[in-house]
Amino acid sequence: MKGQVDLSYEQMRSLVMQFLAQPSRDPRQLNDLYGGVARLAVEQHGIVPHREGRTGIIELMHGSGVRLTEKDCGRVASIIWDLIIEGVVRPGNENGGDAQLPSFYVTDFGKERIKDHLTPYDPDGYMKAVRTGIPDVDDVVLTYLTESLHTFRIGSLLSSTITLGCASEKALLILIGAYGDALPSPRQEQFRKKTEGIVIKRQFDEFNKMLDSHLKGFLPGDLKDSLDVALNAIFAMLRTNRNEAGHPTGKTVRREEAYASLTVFPTYLKKVYELVTWLKANAPLA
Repeated sequence: MKGQVDLSYEQMRSLVMQFLAQPSRDPRQLNDLYGGVARLAVEQHGIVPHREGRTGIIELMHGSGVRLTEKDCGRVASIIWDLIIEGVVRPGNENGGDAQLPSFYVTDFGKERIKDHLTPYDPDGYMKAVRTGIPDVDDVVLTYLTESLHTFRIGSLLSSTITLGCASEKALLILIGAYGDALPSPRQEQFRKKTEGIVIKRQFDEFNKMLDSHLKGFLPGDLKDSLDVALNAIFAMLRTNRNEAGHPTGKTVRREEAYASLTVFPTYLKKVYELVTWLKANAPLA
């Protein structure tokens, strides 16, 4: 392989996060990070090591491992600075001393974020988990979710909250549409008259009425489990947060709030798509 490692920033960042999640004594060294990221790139992305020049991932000449080139070391160092700004790592030693790179350590805050498999601090791993768990997830949902992760990471928390709310709304509209499609005529026409062309809150309220009075009677036990929390409570939270962030109320969004919303969103999205899949397989509903 020649040229810079053919990985996006998000993919490279995901490798850095995976390396940081591995057991290790702090402080850590940048050189160890460069070698660890190179090994992970070879293992997970099929990057082929080579010995030509100073571009791409190259083998150590004595054959004992792989390392990054200077250019890709620079990319990883840039990611470490991003993580420093976000509070995930700090230069130096957590016990004091010279607080400078190349030594660094993972903060207590960072340890909590790194251990979470669906952490927005690892957007590539987060999106991979969503796509793997929900193979038919809608592209519009993914577009807004990707934007929410990006703006969260750079500290634009109002934007992150608004775009996550858009992803949530699109998912719910898909569910409401699937329920309407599953109804026999003329119930389908009646339901659509009550939901089409009105604000999402009223659509959700109408769907909720049908969920309690009609749909729950058909659902198997595993789909009913935690339905109120995984669907109703999370949607209500995301919608409220979006509305408060999207209007000039002066309300700010704390990073912890935005982080919590992104953390629970995959649970909500998975429940939505489980219901959509079941509706498609069991239509029409009497």
